[in-house]
Amino acid sequence: MLSVNRIALGIILIFLLLIPHIASSYVVYVAVLAILFSMLTASYDLLTGYAGPLSFCHAAFYGFGAYTSALLTLKTGMSFWLALPISGIAVFLFGVVVGYPALRLRGHYFAVTTFFFGHFMYLVFLNARDLTRGPLGLGGIPPPDSIFGIDFSSLTANYYLILIFGILMVGFLYALVNSGYGRLIVSIRENEDLAEAVGVNTAFVKVMAFSISAGLAGITGSLFAHFFRLLHPTTFAWMTSEMIVVMALVGGIGTLVGPIIGAGVVTFILEMMRFAPELRFIIWAILLIAILIIEPRGLAGIFARIRGGI
Repeated sequence: MLSVNRIALGIILIFLLLIPHIASSYVVYVAVLAILFSMLTASYDLLTGYAGPLSFCHAAFYGFGAYTSALLTLKTGMSFWLALPISGIAVFLFGVVVGYPALRLRGHYFAVTTFFFGHFMYLVFLNARDLTRGPLGLGGIPPPDSIFGIDFSSLTANYYLILIFGILMVGFLYALVNSGYGRLIVSIRENEDLAEAVGVNTAFVKVMAFSISAGLAGITGSLFAHFFRLLHPTTFAWMTSEMIVVMALVGGIGTLVGPIIGAGVVTFILEMMRFAPELRFIIWAILLIAILIIEPRGLAGIFARIRGGI
């Protein structure tokens, strides 16, 4: 008998597959944003939800991947299909360089360090005008090259491309967190000192979780760049990192599926409130507080309560 989770995921997937055929172009754009934020929160959950450290620099890796992919295609004429994996690998390696010293810190020391690092990267994007064009924005980014006769300059083709990458990323993360390595990550979250005492190389495991999380954010940034074809530094400012954290908390960290749902819910609430821009952040902040008061585990916790009949 199929589990409730699988049935729910199947319904969501069918709905996502039908969106370009039943909704307007605006709704498709919003759906793309929701999928991209879902990919970001899922990758973020690998670090904070499973390994434990609270990070505020995910937007920096998102932006690094976006600008790397865009510049590779614009400056060298490289194909998107080559620029995308290179961007992900480059951000992964960058995550190793950043994570190795930063993860020596714990608790709020690490969180504050990542916050300032994220802001530093935003300043780099803003002031490196020869590369990023700074506040003018980097435009003219080409869409993904045609492959198998599919023209990715169309909205529908781009939507399905991003949806496929989203499914692949979630599948990869699901396999990872349910592997032996995933259990090592969780052991560090539960008690890092004990894990180290029984022989777990906690430094290596944490740096790998941080770097994989960063690399996946970089791939998401590449998809973002070639879908919207215009980059601006403010897209990758500290506010985006904060949004990723909030989306993960709303959905329920440490569940993988929870942050994905949280990203979709928050994205659509913010879009629905565009008619009142001065109220939209106040309203979703109130909703966030209400959800976390009712259930600190977020929406995933609420669903678990309903299933358990609590």
